[in-house]
Amino acid sequence: MATYSGEANPMRVMELSSAYWDSRVIHAAHGLNVFTLVDEKPMNAEELGAKIGASPRGLDLLLIGCCSIGLLRRDENGRYSNTPLADTHLVEGRDMYQGGIVKMFDEWYGPWSGLQEAVTKGAPVVEKQHDHGPEATKAYIYGMHWRGVAQAKLLSRVLDGSGRKRMLDIAGGPGTFTLHMCLENPELSGTILDLPQTLEVTKEIIGHYQMTGRVEPKVGNYIDDQSFGENYDIALMSSMLNQESPETLKAILSKARAALNDGGMMIVQEQLLDDDKNGPRLPAVIGLNQLIHTPGGQNYCGAEIRQFMEEVGFKDVHYVDLGEESPFVVILGTK
Repeated sequence: MATYSGEANPMRVMELSSAYWDSRVIHAAHGLNVFTLVDEKPMNAEELGAKIGASPRGLDLLLIGCCSIGLLRRDENGRYSNTPLADTHLVEGRDMYQGGIVKMFDEWYGPWSGLQEAVTKGAPVVEKQHDHGPEATKAYIYGMHWRGVAQAKLLSRVLDGSGRKRMLDIAGGPGTFTLHMCLENPELSGTILDLPQTLEVTKEIIGHYQMTGRVEPKVGNYIDDQSFGENYDIALMSSMLNQESPETLKAILSKARAALNDGGMMIVQEQLLDDDKNGPRLPAVIGLNQLIHTPGGQNYCGAEIRQFMEEVGFKDVHYVDLGEESPFVVILGTK
């Protein structure tokens, strides 16, 4: 019988080839509202199937699949209940609900089946992102917010914002990072630049932090707007660089620099490749997602972003070490 050691293991090929099976399990269970329904009371497949109009046989197999990936528990009577992971993030109405994120990746399953075509063409295989209405937008933006809170707390503790008065968050979404920078620096106020449908949700989050009036939403488009304003001491670009081409990124960085006062701090925060471009995995696949969905997006390494910042005139461009608990690379520059 053959034995395998190290990296040369055929089971690893199987794991990689079938990895989407796990994601389709969570997509299907979320789409059937399983986690919210079993939060009301533990149920077996027959009881749950009666509520959602699903085959008990098919549902039981799905629920066992959820157990196998740590989302549900099954008791000795065949009743299912949520694990802490599902209870915290997959029950609708929870503060840290991530349903919008799950729905987004479910909707991307179809476009990702066109990856080979996108690679061949070097262009998107979807025409445009669709607006799925205010409720879907709200679920997605809140999901972004709760995923970002830990990183926002870490970033605001490490970066010195003392003495700075105004912060601009470009394509800031929920405004999580600006809100925590303001909490950490009492003299700082913030502006969240984003699209109108996003900012309707951002206003709610600002209100939850009791920052209305101190952190303001500002309708804008970072590509079309000729100016981001002026008299800012900090500018932030977070989790949006991979959506754009190098030329577009440099144009955005130039407008951000123009909005800063002399001595102003530019913060770039992103999931970036290592400089040798062998990984990590997440920024590598984010780049492929941008190939599928955007005309110019791609993944970048830190050396490329530093070069862009220096080309548009930022000085003292350097990395900030946030430690192993941070999934992001953070780069600072000074006007």
